[in-house]
Amino acid sequence: MQLIVFKLKEHFYGFTTENIEEITTTLHETSIPQGPAWTKGLINLRGQIMTLVDLERLLNGSTTSQELWYNNTIIVNTQDNPVAFMVGKVVGVTDIQTDQIQMMNEDTDTLVSGYVFAYNEMVSIIDLETILIEKEEVS
Repeated sequence: MQLIVFKLKEHFYGFTTENIEEITTTLHETSIPQGPAWTKGLINLRGQIMTLVDLERLLNGSTTSQELWYNNTIIVNTQDNPVAFMVGKVVGVTDIQTDQIQMMNEDTDTLVSGYVFAYNEMVSIIDLETILIEKEEVS
């Protein structure tokens, strides 16, 4: 399987590439009044409206400072509409084997499904399906 590896502030994370549509630079968003704290707003990418998610805030609950910490946006296809995730630097795409992944306990309530060593860093693998389900429950 392929994994796209990126940074969120000082930590390394990854998504499997199967639902990734594209990677873009920062995008201008329109705020959503009374939206979830981790939703930065809506963006218009070539005529397609999608939600911009502050992945750092969603995963860690931390407050994003006023400084611009992210410089890439990963567009993910979903069954309904694409979703845009704010990330820092995209490190790259790497091939990993399933047996290289240290899986999380199923009892653990987290959006991280496991860990893998890539690019000389421990990378937390984010379960996109869980994030998208959580997004739907809040919407």
